[in-house]
Amino acid sequence: MEARGVGHVELARRPPPRHEAELLVRAAALAGRTLGEIGEALGSPVGAVENRSGKGLAGALVERALGASAGSAAKPDFPALGVELKTIPVDESGRVRESTFVCTIALSRIADESWERSWLRRKLACVLWVPVDGATEVPLCERRIGRALLWRPDAGEEAALRADFELLAGRIGVGAVDELTAHEGACLQVRPKGADSRARTTAIGPDGELLEAMPRGFYLRASFTSALLARRLEGSHVFA
Repeated sequence: MEARGVGHVELARRPPPRHEAELLVRAAALAGRTLGEIGEALGSPVGAVENRSGKGLAGALVERALGASAGSAAKPDFPALGVELKTIPVDESGRVRESTFVCTIALSRIADESWERSWLRRKLACVLWVPVDGATEVPLCERRIGRALLWRPDAGEEAALRADFELLAGRIGVGAVDELTAHEGACLQVRPKGADSRARTTAIGPDGELLEAMPRGFYLRASFTSALLARRLEGSHVFA
């Protein structure tokens, strides 16, 4: 199935965008299309998959359709542009349904990182948000892509992110990683991030010793991402 004149070969062989304007044109062309349509155009049919989040599949399809080239490398999804890509599940009103993973935390070194030089700040310097229908009662193939938003934190957003980073990194740095809960932080939170509950990494203990701990990651709260989508889209419907 083709949609909006974008054919199978064009999507499947799409090179990385040369500039932000080209990236935004590509993102705009996906708005309103379903994951099934995009998968068909890419030669990767989605099918009527049973109810599940589908976030990983949606992200992979959007990456290919937009020409993201970083793969699993530690650099932005669009390296030449310095742009990170984040697909984000939303409900019909545009409210974000869950927190958004940003990056893993080097637990044994985070206390020595400044906000200005942190991997977290680099990951959030410029993000292309691509909303996806997150209704689990809707088959994956029928879930639509919403209006994309290219976001750079404004002064207020960066100040809030920095305050949370310094609070949470400070807690980890003094050996309180196992005391941290997802309730700490206004816009960021620290949560476990591992393949399973047996995964371990090195962290700082309460007496400065090195010990094993579950891997952790920085996540953006759904309240933060919902608010930034609402502000930047200026009341326009995400699926309009």
